Amino acid sequence: MERGALELASQEVKFELDSETQDPTDVAEYKTRDTNKMIEEFMLLANHSVAKKILDTFPMFGVLRRHPAPKTEALKALKSLLDKHGVELEFENSKQLGSSLSRATKENDPYFNHLVRMMVTRCMNQAVYFCTGEVQPALYAHYGLAMDLYTHFTSPIRRYADVLVHRLLAASLGIAPLPDSLQSKQIISDQCDRINMRHRNAQWASRASAELHTFMFFNKVGTSSTEAIVTRIRRSGMQVIVPRYGFEGMVMMTEEDWIIDEDNQCLEQRDGQSRIQVFDHISVKVETDNSEFRHRTTVAFLRVLKAAEHEVADDAERSYPERNVPRQACAGAKLKD
Repeated sequence: MERGALELASQEVKFELDSETQDPTDVAEYKTRDTNKMIEEFMLLANHSVAKKILDTFPMFGVLRRHPAPKTEALKALKSLLDKHGVELEFENSKQLGSSLSRATKENDPYFNHLVRMMVTRCMNQAVYFCTGEVQPALYAHYGLAMDLYTHFTSPIRRYADVLVHRLLAASLGIAPLPDSLQSKQIISDQCDRINMRHRNAQWASRASAELHTFMFFNKVGTSSTEAIVTRIRRSGMQVIVPRYGFEGMVMMTEEDWIIDEDNQCLEQRDGQSRIQVFDHISVKVETDNSEFRHRTTVAFLRVLKAAEHEVADDAERSYPERNVPRQACAGAKLKD
């Protein structure tokens, strides 16, 4: 953390399944405990140590993971939004960005900091696997973890990249010879490209699965009213996050009834009764729509909530203590490291 590792976040959903039918019986936001973070710290250290070892032994054939700096334009847009809420976002380097995130709080809204971290996550570029012989050493670094070298060694049953790394490590320790396939920069580079592509496909499949199971849950329990938080204003309405159930949705707002200002990120009812901004807490109706076999979970606006009506627990606030720990393997849009 002192070097500038980032504590990022995104919506990660957890489903409780019926033991017989495997239908979802509950859906909620996944909570990360201190024990998870402790294990992740050891995993990060192992991954860094293995990355250094295989690079020292096979400088042309190493399989590492790098994370480019975030998208500057996206961070500038987020900074402009946060300025309107009295929050300063600095991002000249990861250390500065991490410090800004620690200060991004709002009184009486413990979920605010979690939301800001989610928004910063979406400004990040995707981390990728690469062959060390095909990339300049200056590009090896991992921005989010503030590490000069990093790889994936700790999850061989889930990632083929780990299998390659295990083979490289075994050869570097004299346990087994290096396979011919790992003695060609071109072959390794092609493998890394394929792994990156499969990884993106897996992310999309994971999101689609979560959307389907969310639909199945609400299709069974019926219409529900709950709290949501506005994360973005669009011409067609507003994007919201539903903390209780751990998913996001689009709330359609017609221009006949609402004045939509994308620049100032707000909505104002034409009769003047309501005004909605990004980060406002609102009450929404969640229901399913199976017309034309779309299997969608829809979210509709009910009313703006007063501060005293906020139901979001302060679990999110407790997730980011003063000495934060960088998260690692998480689902959804979270940084995949």
